[in-house]
Amino acid sequence: MNVLITGGAGFIGSALADALDTAGHMVIPLDNLSVSSRRPSPKGLVVRDVRTLTARDLDGVDTVVHLAALKSVPASFETGNVEHNVAVDRHLLTTFVSSTARRLLMASSCEVYGEQTGPLAENAPFAPRSPYAVGKVATEQLAGIYRPLLDDGRQLGIVRFFNVFGPKEGDDAVVPAFLSAVTGDRPLTIEGDGTQARDLTYIDDAVTMLTRVLDRPELLPVVNLGSGRAVPVRDIAHAVIRAAGRGTITHTSPRINEISSFTADLSRFTRTYGTVDRMPLDEALAHSLESFGRPLATMATRR
Repeated sequence: MNVLITGGAGFIGSALADALDTAGHMVIPLDNLSVSSRRPSPKGLVVRDVRTLTARDLDGVDTVVHLAALKSVPASFETGNVEHNVAVDRHLLTTFVSSTARRLLMASSCEVYGEQTGPLAENAPFAPRSPYAVGKVATEQLAGIYRPLLDDGRQLGIVRFFNVFGPKEGDDAVVPAFLSAVTGDRPLTIEGDGTQARDLTYIDDAVTMLTRVLDRPELLPVVNLGSGRAVPVRDIAHAVIRAAGRGTITHTSPRINEISSFTADLSRFTRTYGTVDRMPLDEALAHSLESFGRPLATMATRR
């Protein structure tokens, strides 16, 4: 494959770029480097904003994987990241439709499901509870509008990520926030009582799932990428403390519109792509811990 990855210097994007390059694919990672990262830039990085891409830039590309986004849920209540993300996504959709690229795979989020009971299947209704989630719903609906405009043989798919974590992740999610705290000898801060549960997907497992999606000739319209198991946040905190051999916990007030649980229903993925051998949580956290304790200081030097 000839693959263009937007957000190619980001946490998931750079890991996917490395994996595809190792597998012998031609990879073009593209990123504007506006978000700090602990990960080294992937080979062949193109520093460019997605909104400057034209149809000609996508001509000759087999598959576009669109991972670029501002993804902080709490920040979305106060900033314009929703408008930014939707504008970027719409630009890429219109550019893709006008190009000769064969496939576009776009990233969405479990946040689109909101507060619902039990494992979350792809046909569950949208119930967003944050501006960020509203933006992802808008992107998925835009994809549904543009999909019928594609010529025969061209495809547009959505992957919904469930809490991907691992080494060198930024600090804008629960696991890296805990890892940064424990390596900095600060208390692990839990919002609320910690009974809220999250489906955690280790980065290597997420990349394995992504490559399986890309290796098949046809994209599914939408598919979950998760572990299929929800872990309470307080249990995640205790697991981090076990991995580090030290640490304390403190509590703050609950997050606005906090969602009690996310669990991915992986039936559609498993039927299509098979099962994935997953790294146990304690082992994954131990691997992740090794890269923390260093500040996110790479953005200024990489611009």
